[in-house]
This record gives sequence, C-alpha cells and structure tokens, in this order.
Amino acid sequence: MSDKKITNEANEAASSVEIKVLLSDLWRGVIKFGWIAVVLALVFGGVQFYRSYVRFVPEYTVTATYTVQTENKVLSGGQGGVSAYSFYYDRDTADQLATVFPLIVGNSVLKAQVCEELDVRTMPAEVTAKCVTGTNMVTFTSVGGDPELTYKTLLSVVNNYGSVADYIIGRTKLIKISEPIMPTAPSNRLAWQKSVPTAAAIGLLLGLGWIMIYAILRKTIRTKEDIRNILNQNCIGILPQVVFKKYRRKINTDIVLTNPLIGSGFMESLRLLRTSVQSSLKEGEKTIVITSTAPNEGKSIVTTNLASIFAKSEKKVLVIDCDLRNSGITSLLNPDDIKPITVNEASKFSIGHVESLGFDLLAFDDAHASLRSVIRTAEITRILNDFRDSYDLVFIDTPPCGVISDATIISGAADAILYVIRQDAVMQNAIRSGINTLLETDAKFLGCVLNGAAGGFGGYGSYYRYGGYNRYYRYGYGKKNKN
Repeated sequence: MSDKKITNEANEAASSVEIKVLLSDLWRGVIKFGWIAVVLALVFGGVQFYRSYVRFVPEYTVTATYTVQTENKVLSGGQGGVSAYSFYYDRDTADQLATVFPLIVGNSVLKAQVCEELDVRTMPAEVTAKCVTGTNMVTFTSVGGDPELTYKTLLSVVNNYGSVADYIIGRTKLIKISEPIMPTAPSNRLAWQKSVPTAAAIGLLLGLGWIMIYAILRKTIRTKEDIRNILNQNCIGILPQVVFKKYRRKINTDIVLTNPLIGSGFMESLRLLRTSVQSSLKEGEKTIVITSTAPNEGKSIVTTNLASIFAKSEKKVLVIDCDLRNSGITSLLNPDDIKPITVNEASKFSIGHVESLGFDLLAFDDAHASLRSVIRTAEITRILNDFRDSYDLVFIDTPPCGVISDATIISGAADAILYVIRQDAVMQNAIRSGINTLLETDAKFLGCVLNGAAGGFGGYGSYYRYGGYNRYYRYGYGKKNKN
C-alpha cells in the first residue's frame, strides 16, 4: 500500500471521528441547552401573539383617484377674461404635481381645516397622496381606526386642498375618477395563526444556533485517545459513569465498592486500574498523590475506591485526606464505619480504620487551623516518612491543582501522581496547565484516569455535575462535594 493511500485513509478516519464527536456534542448540547431553544420559541411566539392578537388594532382604508386640471391662462381671454382649466399639461407640470402633492396633503394648514370641519382635535386618519409620475393622476389614501371618520377625512382633504394648493402650484381642479367608498371591513387582517408559528420557529432556530456554537467551541477530553494525542499523556484507566435508577424509596447513591447498586462494570474497571497502577510503580514507590484540575471530577471517589480495592487484595493501605478545605472523602464515608486507631495531638490528626472498605484513613481534626503547618513540603514529607514502613501503599487526596497550589506542594513529597480527568467536563487548556505544573515536581507522573466515561451516542454522563470555572475561586467555602 502506498504512503499516499495510507495518508488518505488516516485522514478519512480522522474526519469520521471528528464528525462523530461533533454530532455527540450537538446531542449533548440539545440535552443541556435544549430548554433554551424551547424558551426562545415560546417567548418569540408569545410576543408575536401579543402583538398580532391581543394588541390587534383594526385599520380601515379609503382610496379615491382624481385627475388634476391646471388653469389655462391662454384661454382666459386676457385681463378680465374667464379662466379655463385644461386637461392638457406638459411633462414638467406633471412631475411638479408628483413632487408637491404629497406635501400639500401633509400641510398643517390643511390638517387644521380638516379638524375644524370634522369637529375633532386631531386628524382621525392619516391621509397620503401619490401622483403617477408623468401623468396628472393622483390617488388619495386615508387610513384610520374608524371607518366613518376615515371616509369623512378623505372627503374633507379633497374639499379643502385647494386653499393650500393655490399658493404652491397655482389654481387647480380635481376631477373624480374613482369614487371613495365607506369601508365595511378592516384592511389589515388578524393573521396570528401564521405569524405566531413563524416567530416561534425563529426563536427555536436561534436556540439551535446557540447549541451549534456550543458544540463547535467545545474543547474537552472525551476519550482515551484525547489523553494520548492532545495531552500527550498515558491513560492508565477508565472508570465508567455510574447512573442509579429511580426508585420510590430512598436508595444509597454513594459510589463506593460496598454499594451493590454501582454495578459490575465499575468494579471491573477498578480492578484494571489497580493492575495498571501496580505495574507502573517500582519497588519502594508507595506514596501516590491523586488530584484533578477542577472540583467535582471525582478524584475523591477514585481515591476511596482504588484504596479499597488494593486493600481487598491484601495490601495495607492508608488514605490521607489532604483536601482540607473541602473534603470529599469524609462525605463518602459513614462515621460509624470508622474505628479509631490513634490520635496525634502534635500534628492534629487522627487515624481510623474504615472497616467496610478495608483501609485506614488519616484525617486532620482541625482542618483550617492545620493548613499553615500541614501544607508544607517538609511537614508532609515527615508525615509520609512516618507511615512509609507501616503501609504498603499511601494514597493522598489533594485539592484540585487548578484551584490552589496544595497538590503541587504535596506532590513534591510523594513518589507518584495519578491525575483524574472527568470526561467532557473541563477545557483542555486548563487540564494541560494543571498537568504541566505537576510535571515540574520530582514525583513520577503515572498517568491519567478518565472518570465518568459514558458509552453510547453523545452520552458522557450527567451523574456528576461540573459547575464551571467560576466555582474555582469559591472552592472550599460552599457545600461539600464528592470530589
């Protein structure tokens, strides 16, 4: 096979993947922002219904056409003679009529005469005049809300126009061609049945346009290949999305190995992750930092379950909860399930054994008071050294590295780093920045865990809710999350 053919096939495969990703993002956009399109459709349709039905104002139209005769001075017989009006006119006169007649109808003097004649304060109808260019024909149009007043307004304008026209274009005479008729029905129609669906369709299209922009601009990590090709890192494990079925009664929704509702797929993925982590560690490498870029990517869930599955394989495991501001591990565990082992008054931490999961948990008693003393490389190194010989593995749950620098400081004292990436949750640049920061430490970067992976078309899972970058700066001061 030629190199050109191989290249073409590779390009076709890449294009196919991009199309599938775009379609998946479109579907996700529909699920996530479809309500916006529906709301816009309802708003646009509602506004149009209000304008075209609720606020519908009927309009009545009266028209009449006249020819304009100008005074013929030649036939006047000189001084004292009788003036005559002629049907004959030159082109200049016709063009003058076309320009001036609309101005005559809008003249304030003429309007005042019409109002006085009809005994009204303001013009009850709008009257316009339009001359046919190159002819002496003029059409008057009266539009108003009352059919009788609209009709009378047109007649009054025709009767009184001469008082203004004589000063502008000379003496003229109007000869009726078409008779004005009193209207019996509005000239505008109540057409909300057509306009409302059209407006709703426009709103729906705007919403779909927003979804399209959302799909095009999404730059997140979705697959194992994305981790390898975009982040240039190794994906050592994929944990599937966990979705609990709805029951009438309250059920246990904690994602821990002891919960039978999490399913066998999650269990098997954890076993594969355990094998990958074990094969990546060299002899003597025991302390592993587990972190992520942003809150709510599931790092505490990965830490808890990974420690538990190692413990069930006859390993003595310690979990250190260093996410002091917003502990996700404590929210996963039942306090009654933790059997106290020891308390260290000097370092303000206690160790207990989580009986159902099989590992020991080190938690700091007074988290906020301990921040200044614990999150230092020298202090965390001392703590890790104290337990290095007592445990086969030590997992350290840290705050997200994209939020604060704690993970970087703690990584400087650890042997290895495991990076959790929630599928389709955080932008690629933020993930890349977090990884690059950790790569500057001396700890070995084991690779990434793709968490919450969903199969199927555009699925990506919605069990964990990711709140966006604006939540970074409120980290640890709101509701505790299962990180």
